Amino acid sequence: MTDARRERIARNESRFRELNEALHANVHAPLPTGGDRSGFVCECALTDCLEVIKVALPRYEEVRRDSQLFLVAPGHELPDAETVVDSTDGYLVVRKHDDVAPIVEALDPRRD
Repeated sequence: MTDARRERIARNESRFRELNEALHANVHAPLPTGGDRSGFVCECALTDCLEVIKVALPRYEEVRRDSQLFLVAPGHELPDAETVVDSTDGYLVVRKHDDVAPIVEALDPRRD
């Protein structure tokens, strides 16, 4: 995979993460954090992806602690750009490869 393609994938996924952060801050966070799952957009590299994944808010917060982790729908992972680190009912957690770590860290809305 070319460096340009890896960078494009990292930027696309980071845009979806940013959208989810806005959803979380403005819609989900004010709600109780019970066992219910909240809807988030798939953070995959496909710019036209419309998949909604359901994630418990505590799990969402756990994933957001690491800039290299993203939430994607099953089948939307790209093994040449990321590694699946967790598989649950309805979504996967993927870790971006180290070569794009500076990009996804710089684009992380929670980065200090």
